[in-house]
Amino acid sequence: MPHMEKFFTTAQAAARIGVSRQTLYSWLESGLVEGPKLIPVGGASIRLWTHEDITKAAKAKGKLKRGPKPKHGRKVRR
Repeated sequence: MPHMEKFFTTAQAAARIGVSRQTLYSWLESGLVEGPKLIPVGGASIRLWTHEDITKAAKAKGKLKRGPKPKHGRKVRR
């Protein structure tokens, strides 16, 4: 019997990585992670993640610095 690969939605992939779905979308948009190709379904598109895709994306989580982002811009005069 051939091995059937299991696929996951982006929400399921995010949950397995331990981040929100929106965070995973942000990583995809910024290029921090490379996700599976979009698959057109009706009028929408979906990504089907494999275990390998999720493992690769999870490595990005360890590269991120925790805490608030530094603020850049003008200094406030007092």
